[in-house]
Amino acid sequence: MVAAKYRLLIVDSSESTRTILFKQILEQAPEIDVIVCASAREAITAARRFTFNVITTGTRLPDMDGHQLIDEIRLIPKNRHTDIFVISGDTETQVIDQKSSDERKISGYFNKSEGHKSLVTFILNHLASNSDNPIRVLYVDKSATSTAITTSILNSNHIDFLHYSDAEDALQHLRHDLETSATCRFDVMITDLMLSAKVNGFELIQAIRNDLQLDYLTLPILLMTIEPTEDEKTDFTGIFGAGTNDFITKPVDESALLERLRNLADIKRQHAASQT
Repeated sequence: MVAAKYRLLIVDSSESTRTILFKQILEQAPEIDVIVCASAREAITAARRFTFNVITTGTRLPDMDGHQLIDEIRLIPKNRHTDIFVISGDTETQVIDQKSSDERKISGYFNKSEGHKSLVTFILNHLASNSDNPIRVLYVDKSATSTAITTSILNSNHIDFLHYSDAEDALQHLRHDLETSATCRFDVMITDLMLSAKVNGFELIQAIRNDLQLDYLTLPILLMTIEPTEDEKTDFTGIFGAGTNDFITKPVDESALLERLRNLADIKRQHAASQT
């Protein structure tokens, strides 16, 4: 089963292909937001407006080569890490060397001779496999406004999260996790800097690092701070000295938040995989 609120971009110069894929995908997974484009120009506009989970493109478009389109999309923060698949009639000669693949960041090729039905199955299976292991976030923030914005982003991008407005409650949950399962089950923690007079974000992070002994790899932490004024400077020494992996300023930008969460989750998961 594919999780709701996934967004798919199909780029193909053939109107009949676009129509068939659009109908078949919605018949099987009506919860997916499917956008179809006939040209690279349309696709770039869509990629600037929306964050996609998967993008498919042909190699020959009316206004740009498919690989050039991918290069353009990779420059757009919202879709810098999106899975992009090239649909080609000749995958053997289209598969390029590893160096070029790294530069173009193509996730893979699909041979269109296998048919529309197989392509639809491939796309849905890919989305379903990714939804089986969503990023799990512990989110600590007492601000109602900030919480509403951030949780909306997490929800719309199917990120599993647990929110606490109080730092002590978050610490208690982590302690319980460690006592019952001997591990931290969160991929990332997000915490606001301003929590309460009793415990601020720095103190929460220090308690996690020192008291709970959860290091940078075991529980990566993203600190949320306000944008400094012209007369102020960001306290990098304090931010990273407290034990933070990364930070982001408010108001939070969706693409920036998602990019940081993916990077930090990768740190946690790669470390966990190396321990097995």
